[in-house]
Amino acid sequence: FHFTQNLRYGNHNADVAELQKILIAGGFLKIPAPTGWFGPLTLASVKKYQTAHGISATGFVGPLTRAALNQ
Repeated sequence: FHFTQNLRYGNHNADVAELQKILIAGGFLKIPAPTGWFGPLTLASVKKYQTAHGISATGFVGPLTRAALNQ
């Protein structure tokens, strides 16, 4: 999967589900299965992912976070 759009709190779509799959696999998100909803758990997990990858922990999945996810 290749992320091309910014993702933010409140989004509900297939891209968020793909994001959640990566976060779950990396141990950043502790849910049984992707929901596709960018809620509080996903927000906290994105911040953890960003911190672990040297990106400012905003919780917003913009160009820098997408680039890290796309590697």
